Amino acid sequence: MIHTICHLIASREHGGLEKHVADLSRWQARNTDAHVAVIAHPRYLPTLDERIQFIPLNTDRSRHHPNLVWRLASLIRKGGYQIVHGHGSKSAQLMAAVQPYTETRQVITRHNVRHPRDKLASAFDARIAISHNTVANSKLEWTIIPNGVEWSAPAANAPLLGLPPCDEPTLLVASRLIKARCVDKLIAALPLLPGVRLMVLGDGPEKEALQQQVNSLQLEARVVFFAGNNAVANFIQAADLVIIPAAAEGTPYTLLEALLHGTPVIAGASGNVIDYLPKEYLLHEIEPTPIAEKIHEALKSTTLNADFAPLFARAQEEFTLDSMAQATWQVYSDLIA
Repeated sequence: MIHTICHLIASREHGGLEKHVADLSRWQARNTDAHVAVIAHPRYLPTLDERIQFIPLNTDRSRHHPNLVWRLASLIRKGGYQIVHGHGSKSAQLMAAVQPYTETRQVITRHNVRHPRDKLASAFDARIAISHNTVANSKLEWTIIPNGVEWSAPAANAPLLGLPPCDEPTLLVASRLIKARCVDKLIAALPLLPGVRLMVLGDGPEKEALQQQVNSLQLEARVVFFAGNNAVANFIQAADLVIIPAAAEGTPYTLLEALLHGTPVIAGASGNVIDYLPKEYLLHEIEPTPIAEKIHEALKSTTLNADFAPLFARAQEEFTLDSMAQATWQVYSDLIA
């Protein structure tokens, strides 16, 4: 019987890994009888469910800092957790450092290819990876559990303000608007795609520059910006294609949400994306012309629905929060049995 679980985040970002922990810990707190805690920097408190016991720790210190290792070991001993689950490279290295001082079972999840290699990973009681690609370089045994998202139905009768109905193809990019997401490359591709319009869902420091780019290209009638706090499900269902132009190492949550809602995706051919999409829908060059060519081919394809039908079916089975959380719980149960 699992009574106590503690998750550890030691990163400095607010990305897929942190969302993964927030979603997984929330599911565990709401669907099991276990006491669930999260040890992390105080900046992550607002992202966590109110049922989670939050334990603040200044993880911005170096992983070699003796006070950080000592403090983490003390928190784990005080909590008496049956399982400590670390996420990301720094978490794994910190957990390895406290092994001589704690007796809890340790689980790690590998989220990207930069995660610790086999020498360190072999030290843990169980190893989870979010895709086959993340452990393609490993000789160890891993449990593959894809990221999952909580499916939400589109809000009834929710109009997409500023987007008049039309029969033209509609694209969606849903992202934090930073340079690394390459939304500017997608906008620059639109002049090569007559009649195609674009919904940009998100906020970030590049939003004003992107709006200026739209104005300079005279695309105001074809590009509409929406705030990132809008329900993504409505936008996905209104789109013919979801575009993820960024080169990312992890698994974009927009990809999973689009597949769950039955909308085809074109994405950069990097990281875990290659485990999900057919090669015909991967972007190998993040530049306006190749992006436009790939979108044009997809919109004209007579096999688009057939190409994605198996992925839509797989999404319903594997890419939900419930499926991810239950598979993770089984890993825990096997350790405690």
